[in-house]
Parts: sequence; C-alpha cells; structure tokens
Amino acid sequence: MSELNNHVYEFGPFRLDASDHLVFRGDELVSLPPKAVELLAVLVANGGRVLSKEELLNRVWPETHVEEANLSHQIYKLREALGDDGSGEKYIQTLPRRGYRFVAKVTVQDPVADLIFEEHSRAQIVVEVDDEPEKIPETQIARAEERLTLPAHVQRLASPKQLLFIGGSVVLIGLVVGFIYFSRARETHAVSGAPLRSIAVLPFKPLVANDRDESLEMGMAETLITRLSNLHQITVRPTSSVRKYKDLEQDSVAAGRALNVDSVLDGNIQKAGNRLRVTARLVRVADGATIWTDKFDTEITGLFAVQDSIAEKVVGALALRLTGEQQKGLSKRYTDNVEAYQLYLQGRYHWSTFKNDDLLSSINFYRAALEKDPNYALAYTGLAVSYSTIGVYGPLPVREAQPKALEAAQKAVELDDQLAEAHVALGVVKLFAWDWEGAHREFERGIQLNPSTTGRTPYGYYLYTMGRWDEAIRELKYTTDLNPGWQLASCDLWWALYASRRYDETAEQVQQAIRLDPNDGCARWILGQTQLQKRMYKEAIATLQAAHEIDGKDLKVLADLGYAYAITGDKNGALRVVAELKRSPASIALYLIAEIYAGLGDKNQAFAWLDKAYEERFPFLCDFKVTPQFDDLRSDPRYAQLAQRMNLSP
Repeated sequence: MSELNNHVYEFGPFRLDASDHLVFRGDELVSLPPKAVELLAVLVANGGRVLSKEELLNRVWPETHVEEANLSHQIYKLREALGDDGSGEKYIQTLPRRGYRFVAKVTVQDPVADLIFEEHSRAQIVVEVDDEPEKIPETQIARAEERLTLPAHVQRLASPKQLLFIGGSVVLIGLVVGFIYFSRARETHAVSGAPLRSIAVLPFKPLVANDRDESLEMGMAETLITRLSNLHQITVRPTSSVRKYKDLEQDSVAAGRALNVDSVLDGNIQKAGNRLRVTARLVRVADGATIWTDKFDTEITGLFAVQDSIAEKVVGALALRLTGEQQKGLSKRYTDNVEAYQLYLQGRYHWSTFKNDDLLSSINFYRAALEKDPNYALAYTGLAVSYSTIGVYGPLPVREAQPKALEAAQKAVELDDQLAEAHVALGVVKLFAWDWEGAHREFERGIQLNPSTTGRTPYGYYLYTMGRWDEAIRELKYTTDLNPGWQLASCDLWWALYASRRYDETAEQVQQAIRLDPNDGCARWILGQTQLQKRMYKEAIATLQAAHEIDGKDLKVLADLGYAYAITGDKNGALRVVAELKRSPASIALYLIAEIYAGLGDKNQAFAWLDKAYEERFPFLCDFKVTPQFDDLRSDPRYAQLAQRMNLSP
C-alpha cells in the first residue's frame, strides 16, 4: 500500500485519505474495517481497470492465505458503506469470472504541500507541566493537533479510528528530535490508611478525544489485569467487569465504588506513528487520593517495558511482598513481538463485540499475530475461543468450527502449560464436545493456576450438567462477586437457580434486578420462565413479551414465549414461533424448536428436533437434561438414549 501513501481520492460525496487510512462522507468519518479500506484504496487507485480476485487477494492480503469469501465479504461491506446497490453502475462493478472494477469518477489530490503549510503556519502551544500531573488540563493538549502519517506496516494494523493527532509542543518537538525514552517520572508516595487488597484496572483513555484506538486502550488494561492477577495476593477485577468503563468522562473513583474495590488504576495512552505516550495513576477509592502516578514517552517498541514498569510500581505502592515465582508472573511476557501483540489486541477487541463480522475478523487478527510470532500461546487461546464462539452463534457450523478450536487450544497448552486461559479454552472446547472428564480436568487446572480466571463460569456449566447444583451455584456466585454489575455473570447465576428449581429465590433476585434496571432483558426472561413454572401464565406471557421487546434478536426469549403459548393452549401462536425459528441458520434454533414441541405435548417432534440438534453437535444440547421445559420427556426411553449418546447419565 506504500504507493498510495501520498494521495487523497475524491469520488461522489466521499473522500479516501490513503495516507491516513480513512474514508469520509463530507466531514463524517465512514466506519469500515481496515481491510475494507485497503481494498477500496486498491480499487480506487486503479479506477476503470478490471482487477482479478487473485490480484486483489495478493495486494490486500500479501503473503497471507485467506479464503475468497473474505474478499466477497469486504466488497459487501464497502457497498453497504458507500450506498452502492450492487448493480455495479455506481461505484464497484462485479464482472463475473473476471473480478471487480471501480467505475465512479475519481479526483486525485496530493496533500503533502498542504500538510507542510499547516505545519509551518500552526501556532506553537506550550503545555506547562505541574508537579501534580492530574491537574494538567487535557484541553491544553487537545488544542494543538498534529496530523501524523503512520508507517505502512503500522497502517495495516490500524482501524479507521486509529490514526492519531497528539497536540502540544511535546509532539512538535518529538517529530524533530524524537521522544525521550521513559521521560522524567512524577511520583507521589503512598498515603497512609488501611491496606489496599482489591483493584480495578480501567480501560486506558486517549489523550485526544477524537482519536481512539480502543483495542490498545482496552488491551493495555487487560495486560495489566493479567499480570496483577498472577500475584494471588490481591483481588483483581477481570476484564469482563471493567470493559464498560471506557467513556472518556468516566469518574475512576465512582467506577471503583461500583466495582467494590479499594483502588483503581487508570491512565491515558496515545500512539502517533511509532511514538507512544502513556500516563498511569493509582487512586484510593475511599477518599480519591492519588497513591502513585507516572508518565512514559517512548517508541512503540518500548510498550512492554512501560507495562513492566507500571505493574512494578503498582505492586510497590500497594506494599506487596512477592515471591520469586510471583515476580516472574508479574513481568511475564507472552510475546516479545510488538506487532504480534497489537494484532492480538485487535483480535480480542473484535471478539468482544460478539458480532458475526467481528468474530470472523478476530480470527484473521489472531492468525496474523501468529504469523508474526508462531509461539504466541495467548493468540492460539484467542483463536480457540473465537472458533468456539462462532460454532455456537454462527456463522460457521459447529462441525467445522469445533476441530479448529480444539487444535488451537491444544497448541496453546502445548506452548505454555502454565497459562490459565489456555486450559480454560481447552476446557470449553471439551465441554462443547461433551468430553466431560476432559473439561473437568482443564477447568480445575485453569482455576488452580489463576483463581480469578473466567473459567469458573464454564466450570459452573459443567457442574450443573452433572447435577451438582450447590457447587455450580457457588462457582457462578463467585463469578458475580468478582464481576459486580456484569449482566452476563448475573444471568448465568439466575438461570442456574431457575434450573435447580429454586423458583422463589430466582424470582426474588431477578425482580430486584428489574427494579434496578427495567431494561434488563435477561432478568425479565428468567422471571418469565419462573412464572411459567409457578403456573402464573398470564404474568409469564406479559413478562416474556416485554423481554422480547427489549431484545428482539434473542432466540431463547422468543422460544420461551412460544413455549408459553404452547402450554397455555395457544397452538397457533406456538407454531408461528416455530416457523420463525426454522428460518434461523443458528444451531440453537433446532434445540429451541424441540422445546416448543415439548410444550405442545408432541414428543415425537420434540425428540426429532433434539436428534437434529445432536447431529449438528449443538454444544448446549446438554441443557435438555436440566431444563424444566423438558421434564415431561424424562419418562420416555428416548430421553435416556439421548443422554447416553452424549455420555451423560439420565
């Protein structure tokens, strides 16, 4: 892409800045995946010329093997963003068996002269640095934005939001003489008070509000969370509980109180080309006092050293005494390749959205990270988790995703047997494959290595599938205690309480959640199921309808509404839901259709659809063993036969 670096292309209402890897419609930034922008740049730069699929694959994914479906998917994303109807008459034309051609009129500009003029005419702004860094107004930095061009190899890693503008004389000088590696630290000594034994690491924020690299911001926090969690001396809130605290105006003390911790670590991070600025601050939640703060200016290659320093300073500020093994865990790096690390963070960020497109993108980022560092165990772990996720929720079928997930998880454990996340990922794969003994072994190993691991949630799934309800609820309760306010953790616990037939306790907890948040769709879904089992049919249907209005895409809510229609005699309503579920390609729909037929009393159809779910290897088919909706099937011999096929006791 280096041949495109100095050009700006205009077509229709759009402007493509190839140097900054951005697409605008007027003054509005168009949100596009990085590869879609690269693909558009190649098409636009060759406007009027037919480019074969092979040529496009080689230019946009050089030295990387990707499926042709990736190219088709990115063309689709471009047409969607540009408002192209697919006829090929507006922007991108498809020529069957030949390739693609950009057909709109293109105007080419060279922004270099304008950039030089802007640099020399820009007023210099000096930022005064006080001894108390938290008092420096960020507006002083934001007033002086400097347009930077990232190197070509960095552009390939960046999202459209990742091209940065850092203001102030520090950056202007830095462009000429370079940043000072690890600039003068500004520290304050720990204030007196009770020992601090719990901490939340919040997502780092950008120094300039308009330029965010959310994968790096969240990744910085996640890396420090992992390092501090290895100590076992303090309670560290996991990534899942802090992810929502990414707003630029987030009050760190308020977040700490909501998370019920003694201290909060937050900071700022900004990347400009190969330069990086990081500030970090440790705050005591009780009184908002700053315990420690520091600033780092370095090249991007110094990122790992910055993370080492922050982790060590936090340990020192908390007055923790570490053993030799704990010291190794604190400074452990899972890769020494910064590019691989950045690609891994992109994979984690895309996976966290749980959107089909992003889940596929996460796999590509993990693979790219492994090309940079084939021994990167964390990247293999991420790959395994992504394949497991898309096997459940789509777009890949379980049969195709499962072997890929297993291979990646086994490789992660092979590379690093001390990595808790790798054992948890392998446990999840084995759980989904109904290898109960193997799953149990891996979950226990992961929890042994890191008691705060997210492995407690799937371990809870395993326990309730085995009928060990008290243990399952204890594990899931531990997760909710570790993740205050994390809705998914609470939902898992409520469902376990419901499935264990503790209906009054379930109703009490979900009603309390609804009082706190009337739009909590999961709480309403669980309440509706509970009301059905308590024969409060009218109330249950109203509750489930409300839950469906909150999240109309949740097939589980829709299915339980259909089940409610079924057991209350509304056969037509139940069959309408069945018809809607049949249109879904997700394997979970097969299981949910069986649930509705069970409600209708049609055992033959219920078992027929359970068999289809079995043939598709739907991972959560094991829930039929504990879900109250299937209680009427338990006396049928086919119930025991299905359980036996899944290596379960009836």
